[in-house]
Amino acid sequence: MRSRLLLGVCLLAGIAAPSYAQDPVESVSANFVVKTLKAMECQFSVTKEHVAIELNDRKFNLYRLDGGGRLLLKAHTRSLPSLTTVNRYNERIAVTTRAVRYPKDGVVLEAGLDCSLGVTQQGLEKFLTRFSNQIGDFEKFIASNQEKDPDQPIAKKGEKQKVPMQIAPGKDEKELMITFPTNDPENWETAWKIVWDMESAKQAAARGYKFGNGGRTVLFTIKQAFFKPGRNAEWIQVLEDAHPQEFYVPYYFRNTRFYDLRDVGGYVKLSPKEGGATSQVLSKAKQVIAELRDTGTAYKHGNITRRGEELTLLANFAAANYTYMIEYGFRDDGGIVFRHSPTGYNYFPHFDASHMHGSYWHIGMKLGPQGNNTVNQVYSVSLPRDPKLQGDNGKLNIEEVTTEKFIDWHPEEFTRIRVTNPNYNILPAGKDRPAYPIAYDLVTYPQGTARHRRFADEAFTLHDFWITRHDCPEKMYTQIANHFRPKNGEKREPTELDKQNVTIWHSSSGLHTPRAEDGILNGNGTANGQATIYWTVFELRPRNMFLKTPIYRSLPQ
Repeated sequence: MRSRLLLGVCLLAGIAAPSYAQDPVESVSANFVVKTLKAMECQFSVTKEHVAIELNDRKFNLYRLDGGGRLLLKAHTRSLPSLTTVNRYNERIAVTTRAVRYPKDGVVLEAGLDCSLGVTQQGLEKFLTRFSNQIGDFEKFIASNQEKDPDQPIAKKGEKQKVPMQIAPGKDEKELMITFPTNDPENWETAWKIVWDMESAKQAAARGYKFGNGGRTVLFTIKQAFFKPGRNAEWIQVLEDAHPQEFYVPYYFRNTRFYDLRDVGGYVKLSPKEGGATSQVLSKAKQVIAELRDTGTAYKHGNITRRGEELTLLANFAAANYTYMIEYGFRDDGGIVFRHSPTGYNYFPHFDASHMHGSYWHIGMKLGPQGNNTVNQVYSVSLPRDPKLQGDNGKLNIEEVTTEKFIDWHPEEFTRIRVTNPNYNILPAGKDRPAYPIAYDLVTYPQGTARHRRFADEAFTLHDFWITRHDCPEKMYTQIANHFRPKNGEKREPTELDKQNVTIWHSSSGLHTPRAEDGILNGNGTANGQATIYWTVFELRPRNMFLKTPIYRSLPQ
């Protein structure tokens, strides 16, 4: 792969011309390359394998082969041309530059240079400049010569493309890895490795859950999630067994209420048409879609900017007249977004009855690299309410949680829960500060605070965060209050966390007040339409996982 294309004939003016004051060299050193790039005033970075170059808004890599006796330039193209188009380019256009189609890397534009003919700095500059222009010419050629290769069909505009991720063989597509940025796979900077699963009520019962013993699918679980904050960084585990565990829907009339996950529905099969432009249905059961999304502007200052990316895993839990969309979003900066949204027909015959849709999540945390991820600490983090404390001090209230407890969210305090690994840090100590351990903050985006007090079994809704050890004997969110306050009234000493891995139990709820746009005027039926989606959201936000802005670009994109 390194030298698929190295042409001995180079027609570039100046490569061996004697008119230059500089003597030509027959072997190009790393210093020679760096000196040339500095003179060109282009953006570049040097790695052990290659030099990554950005010139004229085009990105490509330079490889020194045979100790600098040969040079190879490679650029990953933005398009996915068919083999027919690639061959046509090579036959009609290519001389010193050719397009090569690889099974894993897609189509790569390559140019080779035999340095034994003699190379000067000016000649190398022309070689690089010409290649950057040829990348643009190749893109234009592709756009004007689109043809399908019947053996390897390439998606045209409007057709779906597969997510650029690696799928572990023999795992029913339940083990995935994706690198970011996805449009530059050779120069990726961050990555996620994810293991997910769908569990039936019977399978969940074997783990202590109480959803019955039937075959309906009740748990859409992220069994493990690992983040890699850099090419040379370790894989850092973040999640261990995370899933929504109940969809509680109390209506505000009579005694109408539903425990949809426990009693009513299950996850259902999805169609490819339900995914976006870059998406695919996963697993034989076809209950999960993987989708690559643009998350908008990640940062901007003047003309320095970047758009973010996210790998989303989505599923649909169907419960009678309502159905719930569930999403996990794994972002290129290490964040994880948890989303839940109801949609469906309003409950017959009370189409105009207000009601709450609550999603109650079990978030198993296991933070740290393999072999150093069993010791975690938990903190509650809040902004002081006293304006005197908000002044020059500018300090947050950060209190360690040492026992299992419940915590409430307060809007004035911006309450969040922080999980850290005290034994692992990327940010070293400085003169005026200690080393900062890696951490994740659970940050919620509440529409309101759902509290239900009409029935004795609603105590699980009375707090926003419950924190337990990972080995807590209670498995059901709807019974978590009894774990803290036993029904028999006996005094119970709080269980010490002992710096073990923890589970955060968190609720995110949305109030649905039906409107004409939800199809309430003409009764319950497919011809009348459905209540439109509205999301409840929270995220795990990384802290101290990077020494600089993730996937930072110092040039305009």
